[in-house]
Amino acid sequence: MTDTRRPSGIDYDAFMALRETDKAFSYDDTLTLLYALGIGMGRDPLDPRELKFVYEGAGFVAMPTLAVVVARSMLARTLPIDKAMLLHGEQTLTIHRPLPTAAHLLADTRITKILDKGEGKGALIYSETAARLAADDAPLFTIGMTLVARGDGGFGGPAGPTTALHDVPNRAPDHVHVTDTRADQALLYRLTGDRNPLHADPALATRAGFPAPILHGLATYGIACRAVMAVAADYDPARIAGFDVRFTSPVFPGDRIATDVWIDGGVASFRCCVPDRGVTVINNGRCLLTPR
Repeated sequence: MTDTRRPSGIDYDAFMALRETDKAFSYDDTLTLLYALGIGMGRDPLDPRELKFVYEGAGFVAMPTLAVVVARSMLARTLPIDKAMLLHGEQTLTIHRPLPTAAHLLADTRITKILDKGEGKGALIYSETAARLAADDAPLFTIGMTLVARGDGGFGGPAGPTTALHDVPNRAPDHVHVTDTRADQALLYRLTGDRNPLHADPALATRAGFPAPILHGLATYGIACRAVMAVAADYDPARIAGFDVRFTSPVFPGDRIATDVWIDGGVASFRCCVPDRGVTVINNGRCLLTPR
């Protein structure tokens, strides 16, 4: 039988040397408002705790996870790897100070690690983007992303170590936050910058093996932050210092998401499930909280 598997496109030394330096990004209050709506803020337009994220009036603030769309580096995704076999595995975020509602940014992006899990098992590509305000050059946030390149294992690189995952507590959650997603939520969220047709085109989603377009993983990430902030930080974005997750299953627009939250001092652990389908969609969640 002929082996039809493509060779890995990963050139380890070349990939590890890739850099983006002082790349300019800008965003305005329209994107800040649109992002908040895209992750479900403002469902009750009379709730003042959420209105401040979706109305540019007094007290207007940005969601902490807005960071993942305002400095969206495509460095790792433009590598010559099998895009059809690419998954978003993990996302981390460290916030050095609260995000402004509009800003000009400069960002540096690099590949931090590439692990070879073996032929037929894929590769893990870790990247990091550090952003700062152009006005004063002070650090604003640092984003980490792990991509699972399922079709590119066996290139001869190091096998480990992998980044350690955060374990959620082995006890009943302290809080459970439940939110419905809208049937059109992916169509709204894609306007924040990710126009991948997998989230909009039913025919393409079917060809990719899904019964319908799926919600963006980073939309689910923002929904999780909304849930954790609601139960652990009284909707105060300034209290969110870090937000890390592992993606485990896709969400479909219209799913109801239940977020289990455990609070232990300055750490809120969390996990997101879709009870109606019996799946965990985000696991190993860790939110770092600043003191009140």
